Amino acid sequence: MNKITLKEIRFKKLKGLSNVTIKFSKPLTAIMGVNGSGKTTVIHALACLYNPDGNGENHIFPEFFTPNTDASWSGSELEAVNEIIGTDGVPTLLPPKKYYKAFDRWAPRYQTRSKRNVYYIGIETCLPDIEKKNQTTKISYVSQCQTSNVARKTIQGAAGILNKNYTALMDNCYKGTHFPGVELSDGLKYSSLSMGSGEQRTIKILEKVTRAEKYSLILVDELDLLLHVSAFRKLVKELNRIAVEKKLQIVFTTHSLEILSMSEYIGIQYIENVTSPTGSANSFVYDRLSEELIYNMSGECNKPVKIYVEDSLAKDIVHEIVRDLQMTFLVEICKFGAIENAFTLAASFIIEQRDTRNILIVTDGDKYCTDSERMDHIEKKLCGTEDDAEDKRQAALQLIHQFSLPTSTPPEKFLHQIILETFPQDNSIYQAAQAIQGVNDSHEWISNICDRLDESQETIIREIFKYASSHELFLSYIDNIKTWLSQHQNI
Repeated sequence: MNKITLKEIRFKKLKGLSNVTIKFSKPLTAIMGVNGSGKTTVIHALACLYNPDGNGENHIFPEFFTPNTDASWSGSELEAVNEIIGTDGVPTLLPPKKYYKAFDRWAPRYQTRSKRNVYYIGIETCLPDIEKKNQTTKISYVSQCQTSNVARKTIQGAAGILNKNYTALMDNCYKGTHFPGVELSDGLKYSSLSMGSGEQRTIKILEKVTRAEKYSLILVDELDLLLHVSAFRKLVKELNRIAVEKKLQIVFTTHSLEILSMSEYIGIQYIENVTSPTGSANSFVYDRLSEELIYNMSGECNKPVKIYVEDSLAKDIVHEIVRDLQMTFLVEICKFGAIENAFTLAASFIIEQRDTRNILIVTDGDKYCTDSERMDHIEKKLCGTEDDAEDKRQAALQLIHQFSLPTSTPPEKFLHQIILETFPQDNSIYQAAQAIQGVNDSHEWISNICDRLDESQETIIREIFKYASSHELFLSYIDNIKTWLSQHQNI
């Protein structure tokens, strides 16, 4: 059995995806985006990357990308980057493997694909089994209780997720066709012919994932479909538990914003397709983005000045600057998540030829602090060679400003020190800060103060602005942002 892990897939061109890279950093990866963004295209492509290494499914590109009157798929090209663990236990990054369709056939030959078990669960599994039966007479099936470890683990997982008192998973057979069923603690039995769609699909997903061999790749289209929010959250947590235990990679598409609150164990890849005024298409991928950024990209933000920040701390700081300048009615502040999203966001604005005069992207100032470092990341997003390519990259760079932090100092630790230097010693915030001598995570320099005093972070930041209003280092810290905002007061 090959111990293979997919690290990333790079789409040069496939359906609506163009020059975009999807990364897989955790056992679970959620592919997100609006309808038509290419989420399912990613899942379908992944299904075709490998040959079965035992009991896996053998999917090929024409199965999902079938030539038709309007599309031959000629010119499609992608490549996958895998890591393999050798017999010595050492992981090795393999050279990228290219897949493409030059004329009428996909290459390379399917026999040359790396071996790995793949299991695909499409949205057709949402259709109730009863609707697949074109029959109005009685269906008399034979039921048998499944006693395997797979069946036991599947039904236990389903019971917790769906809040049902299942005791056994049943196998039902009718004219050679097998379909699942369940038995409850009161002795009641029923098959998938009588199940709701969400119940049926949950059991099928759990059974396939539980049965999968170690290091398998599991692909699920629209994981959240037909599930209540609480059941969906439980299902994701159970899938993560199984994936970690069995070294699986599970990749799924979803529209559910519930995923954003589970990013500690789910890698999020949000696809945005951008079309320039000239009609050229580009795809961008965001990591660990926020709910408000999704709404903002969908056109939900109506205030004329838009400021994008990394996290809630930066948002509270910018909000105080905005409040001091009496600009709250003008400014919308939106979190974008991981700092890498700053470069993606800037590139997408430039490609769209968005009016960026009133747009500012703010980074914390503790990472990618120099223009050259930021330009390195922008060049990865705007990698064209057209005549105005350098102008576009410079325009993207100009959108990004940063807080001015002392070198190698996280913003939370800096603000903690500002409290100790500016607050009265009898102030409760000062006393709480003084009691904190060390932390496990830099965010705790401020969050521990909030916890000790049962105060919001917004309140702590507001007090910092009150007491540090003349502190030289603090004024320098916010100067870039305050100066930019001041120049936009009279729009």
